[in-house]
Amino acid sequence: MKTRMKLSRVSLMSLSGCDRHAVSRGRAVWMCAMSCLTGGLLMYFMDPSGGRRRRHMARDQMLARVRRMGRGLRSMWRGAAAESYGVSHRIVRWVPRSTEVADDETLRQRVESQLFRDRHIPKGDLNISCEHGMVILRGELDSPLEIAQLEERVRRMAGVRGVHNLLHPHGTPAPNKQRSWAASEPISHMR
Repeated sequence: MKTRMKLSRVSLMSLSGCDRHAVSRGRAVWMCAMSCLTGGLLMYFMDPSGGRRRRHMARDQMLARVRRMGRGLRSMWRGAAAESYGVSHRIVRWVPRSTEVADDETLRQRVESQLFRDRHIPKGDLNISCEHGMVILRGELDSPLEIAQLEERVRRMAGVRGVHNLLHPHGTPAPNKQRSWAASEPISHMR
């Protein structure tokens, strides 16, 4: 029975005209195109009159392309490294750390630099000083609302232990001068 099947298979293959080792039409066309292309390139680069120049130009162009790709990859690598460095520093900035200020002058400078970034705060009308971590605000502002907002901003700054607010609206006496101003009022009316 097995011999019959083998015979039938062999006879079917021989009848259909298929050969196992035969090359398909698509593969034959592909091989023909590739061999023509290879022959053309060999003629182009091995030509006795201009082949040497063409080989050297192709080599130089290929090396230049490799160098450009290398520079591009190095640039991408540097950019990625710089970006990851920046991300790591942004992440570290989120981690709370102790902000003990060494001295009052440093605290005063820190408070001034953070406050005066806002261009709406009048720099000429404020005087900021510090004593033992306590920030003392002196000067005149336009409204009591601005005074309260400024005091709250200073209170939230790192290293500030407290705020002594002597700010007052234009035309009113400073909080620490009210008693002396009130005491001088009756004298000015007597004249």
